[in-house]
Amino acid sequence: MILRDFNSFIRKRDLCRPDERILLAVSGGIDSVVMAHLFKEAGYFCAIAHCNFQLRGVDSELDEGFVRSLALYLEIPVYIKRFDVEAEMKEHGISLQMAARDLRYKWFEELMTEHSMDRVATAHNQNDAVETFFLNLSRGSGIKGLKGISSSRGRIIRPLLFASRTQIEFYQKSQKIEFREDSSNQETKYQRNKIRHDVLPVMEQINPGFMEVMEGNMERLGEVFEIYDQSIQKIRDELFKEKQGKITIDIEKLRALSPIRTWLYELFSPFGFTPMQCEGIEKILDAGPGRQSISTTHRLFMDRDRMILVPTGSKSFERYYLDDPVKHSSLPFPMDMEVLERAELDSIPKDPNTACLDLDEILFPLIIRRWMHGDYFFPLGMEQNKKLSDFFVDEKVSVPEKERTWIMASGKKIVWIMGYRIDNRFRITPSTSRVLRLHFQPEIGP
Repeated sequence: MILRDFNSFIRKRDLCRPDERILLAVSGGIDSVVMAHLFKEAGYFCAIAHCNFQLRGVDSELDEGFVRSLALYLEIPVYIKRFDVEAEMKEHGISLQMAARDLRYKWFEELMTEHSMDRVATAHNQNDAVETFFLNLSRGSGIKGLKGISSSRGRIIRPLLFASRTQIEFYQKSQKIEFREDSSNQETKYQRNKIRHDVLPVMEQINPGFMEVMEGNMERLGEVFEIYDQSIQKIRDELFKEKQGKITIDIEKLRALSPIRTWLYELFSPFGFTPMQCEGIEKILDAGPGRQSISTTHRLFMDRDRMILVPTGSKSFERYYLDDPVKHSSLPFPMDMEVLERAELDSIPKDPNTACLDLDEILFPLIIRRWMHGDYFFPLGMEQNKKLSDFFVDEKVSVPEKERTWIMASGKKIVWIMGYRIDNRFRITPSTSRVLRLHFQPEIGP
């Protein structure tokens, strides 16, 4: 039974707790409508969020009206917003799909804050994950793009990933659930639809259990990617030495890596270099001093026996120091510091601009700098490290906000993503005796 599998998948993947408030992203299509029914039947407190992008004329209006009726039938709150997607495209120079996605998730975050919701649930299913696999395969995305769609990312959950489209359709018919059909889903001029209608049916003719096989394949590829990524990070840490805003790279050690082309891509792509640029770096290795390559965020150039990688933005060079627990040189923002005995700290503030740290775990001076590609930390509550670039994606941090973000570091260890989260290694524990409490006033963005 799909409801049993739904509840089992949520528990197995730890997607949400029974007492959490779930915001459901509902378009009116079969997947999202079935998801809404399942959450309601499972006993969760839910609310519906519907985006009207006004791109399909009368159909967009009918979708909105249907979702209102669905919420009334399920007796749950509904929030609806209309968007000007074309204006967003023109303002930011991005595609229609990207503009709609950005508007959608930004609004979801606003709703979650305003109405105290804990998670956003989207209705991606098993077929969506397999379609994404083949899309990425056709585009040459590398291993990362072949692990499918994750069941969660930050506060976004995808509780239908266990179910195939056939299972969803069977449940919809058995329960006589009404939904809205998007006619564009049948048009094979779109790449995803071509895979959906022309490729996957053939694969299922070859192997009727193809979807389940692919689910297992993608799960294993995801695990392989974790091992692969850890190896890449280990080598990057050995070769890339950061000091005073620039990264120096040992050329001889870099040349010794094999296969060199793959290593260059994995090591330099996080710094904004395209696959073609990464191939060009191999030629720069054999060139004299002065040869360089410039990505969207960084500049790489030869300097005798080493390569030097520097951010293209001047702000990335800024460095400030806290020399001891109570004194600091001039900072670009107001900062209050206080040392407390553990017993004096009644509770740990939830304000993201305040950090309470175990003073005895900190080595001074503390460094305050801008974040850099390749940075990673152990988010509070986690025992595994996470790249800052991935953390910012999960937290839906915009590009301007990322550029304004400050990092506090103790030696090579990140202590605090200021305004977001501290590192788990510096948290207050039962053995903490002294607390360093910091509070800063962040920059006001445009």
